[in-house]
Amino acid sequence: MTVLQIGAGGVGWALAHKLAQNNDLIGDLVIASRTLAKCNTIIDSIRRKGNIKDPMRTISACTLDASDVAATVQLIQAVRPDLVAYVGPPWTSVAVMEACCQAGVSYLDTSVATDLCSPGQQVPVAYDVQWAFRERFAALGITGILSTGFDPGVVSVFCAWAQKHLFDEIDSIDVMDVNAGSHGRKFATNFDPEANLLEVQGDSFYWEGGQWKQVPCHTRMREVEFPVVGTHKVYSMAHDEVRSLVEFFPNSSVEFWMGFGDNYLKYFNVLRDVGMLSPEPITTASGVTVAPLSVLKALLPEPTSLAANYTGKTCIGSMLTGKKSGQRRKVFIYNICDHEQSYQEIESQAISYTTGVPAAVGVLLYFSGQWRQPGLFNVEQLDPDAFLALMPRLGLSWDVQELPA
Repeated sequence: MTVLQIGAGGVGWALAHKLAQNNDLIGDLVIASRTLAKCNTIIDSIRRKGNIKDPMRTISACTLDASDVAATVQLIQAVRPDLVAYVGPPWTSVAVMEACCQAGVSYLDTSVATDLCSPGQQVPVAYDVQWAFRERFAALGITGILSTGFDPGVVSVFCAWAQKHLFDEIDSIDVMDVNAGSHGRKFATNFDPEANLLEVQGDSFYWEGGQWKQVPCHTRMREVEFPVVGTHKVYSMAHDEVRSLVEFFPNSSVEFWMGFGDNYLKYFNVLRDVGMLSPEPITTASGVTVAPLSVLKALLPEPTSLAANYTGKTCIGSMLTGKKSGQRRKVFIYNICDHEQSYQEIESQAISYTTGVPAAVGVLLYFSGQWRQPGLFNVEQLDPDAFLALMPRLGLSWDVQELPA
């Protein structure tokens, strides 16, 4: 058995550690990235932390430009993996899915294939380019599992579990994501700056009254009291799982909320106002053509470098309202993750940990056969009980908070 992991950023770091900790169940691990040194740094960390369960299994690294379909097919044919786990930039997902179809191998990822703020890629049509592969995956007899991170990912599993066990009908779903930690830097992103800042600056799309509604980013705010981490301001924003939750819970209003501190928004607004968040190339006075966002990415700290000094906790979950046995009910299903504990275990901060661990859960469920069937699926369509039973064993607990209805 073999897993080919494509991607060696923060999420790839966490996923690789977790797969190595469970390599008695998934077999050999091959990590591929444009930059070989990043793969080897992860492998060194895995060995340093003693996170290889079965020393007879191998962990190796190789270079790959995942946007090159032919090169990816060639690598898949050479490695002969049972599963490709893609944790690279979201805009390359479709190329990797195409390669998996051509090579006849199953696929898993952690986020939607678009950047969510480019024209034609907003939440109302997010996933469309991936869902177009449904018939091909089914006809080829291979499995595709979309969005096995935390949000998207676990928050949608929470909703599927709640629908199965807690509600007869669900009226509203509010996904809540708060990072109450501190990395000690004036401004930094917790994962790839291009993906992060493209996502954050897009208009918010939410589903209400059976239709899409749209507002500019950071213009719709509420204060919420969270378990463990306290009260935080959260802002409505476009996010992957809003689209898939609307697909599978069409009678519920759906909105995504993320916590932003005042200091973060101050830097963000200045950078946006002066054009530094633009992905569109410009030509400088010296004749150099470059995208401002690429320059900013080069200036900001590498997300994996934040882990060592990170303190505090994250709180991410799904807040649902509806009815059970004719009575109104409101619950918050959530996880608390500690940055320092994440670093102690796998030398990663909690943002990467909370995304990489669920992806590893998805991989293990695929290998166990519980999440393996021909076709392409979002996590909302798969068995939530198996997922939530396994997730704590891999490092992420979860709880249900009853709220006044």
